[in-house]
Formats: sequence, structure tokens, C-alpha cells
Amino acid sequence: MRVAVLGDVHGNFRALESVLADIKSCDVDQVIFLGDLVYNGLDPQLCYDLLMDRKPLVTIKGNTDAYLERIATFKVNNTADEQLLKLYKYTSIRMYDKAKEAVAAFKDREYLDLDGVSILACHGSPYANDEALYEKKPFAPLLAKNIANEKADVILCAHTHIPADFNREGIRFINPGAVGYSFDGDTRPSWALLTIEKGVMGIKFRRVEYDINRYKMEVEHAIQSFPLFEALLYSLEHAKMPPR
Repeated sequence: MRVAVLGDVHGNFRALESVLADIKSCDVDQVIFLGDLVYNGLDPQLCYDLLMDRKPLVTIKGNTDAYLERIATFKVNNTADEQLLKLYKYTSIRMYDKAKEAVAAFKDREYLDLDGVSILACHGSPYANDEALYEKKPFAPLLAKNIANEKADVILCAHTHIPADFNREGIRFINPGAVGYSFDGDTRPSWALLTIEKGVMGIKFRRVEYDINRYKMEVEHAIQSFPLFEALLYSLEHAKMPPR
């Protein structure tokens, strides 16, 4: 069985289009999506439509996917909050209601068994979609204890925007990296191709080219109305988190 794992699209239609074309060329059997599909990019509805056309086996809700559900109750206390709410609404008004309802219904985590490999799919950690799991950082004691009790061979996670494949607490962790923008120094979109046969899993990380310069120009234009896109542009250009 060949399985494509991807996440952190963040409304970048051009990158997603290239990644899905690469996935198609690899003749995969299933697609697993690990969350953060629509927010912090220019084309949330197009990204939703394109991913759903691929009929993914798993669709996980990322922490930024959940932002759209908070718009009605979001409290504005300062100018920074005003800009953040404006960006939430930017995503919301560019999506159909049915698409937003579908994203809201994505699962926080999902267990599955693929050809003898037990898998837990999540966005951040299995217990919090904004909790990052890094290869070179130790887990907090409670997190380590909870993970050690999981009945899974593999945990598929995203959120860090960094491809990773490591073992901890007797479990293998695989992060496919990010489609929309990366934090590992490589500006190309990343996804993971899993090969699973009789309980044995192999992995290959794939990087894909797309017209990033055109997307950066589009983001630059949007910054005039939405200053928070400055951070997005920085990550597109440098493939790392913007300075705080």
C-alpha cells in the first residue's frame, strides 16, 4: 500500500496543486491530510475543493482550521487583535458555508490500521492541536506518559512545518512537513510517501517545485489590506518562522 501524507496547506493553492500532481504521479492508494488547510493563505476555498476532490481517507482539523469557529466570540482588546480578526474574516468570507461546516467537522485525531500498521493521525499532538512535537526537543513528562500508553505503532503529526521521522516512547513519529510554507530552510512544499506492506512501513519525503514567486507577488499585494500577511511573506521567502 502506498499512502500520501500531507498537511499545513494554509490556503496556498499553487503549492497544493503541485503537491497533488506529484502525489498522482506516485500512484498512491490513499491520502491522509493532517490539518491546517485554509487559514493564512490567499485561496482557502480553492484549497478545500482541490483536496476534497482527492477524497482523502483521513482529514484532521488543525489549530488554524478551528480559528474560523471563533470569529463570533473573538474579543478585540487592541490593534493586534483587530488585525487578527480581520485575517480570520478574510478566510471566512472566501469560503462557502458548506465548506466551513465540513472543515469544522474534521476530526481532531483518528486511529486506523493499514496493512498491519496501527496509526494515530493528529495535527499537533494527539491531545492538543497546537502542541508541537519536535525530534530534537524532549516531550513534557505528562505528554510522554500519555504517548507511552497509546496503542499505536506510528503517530502521524504536522504543525511544526518541518519534515521528521523519529522514535520516542516506543512509537515512530512521522511529520510530512508543510505544503503551504516551510520552517526547515527549504522553500519547496513537502509531503511524505509511505509504503506499507505486512506491518512494515517505509517512508520517502518528497519536495515539489511550484511558482512561488508568483504567489509571493500575490501575497505582497494582499499585505496592503492585511498587514499580518507580512509574516507569511517572510516564511515564503526564508522558509523559517518570522522573528518576533
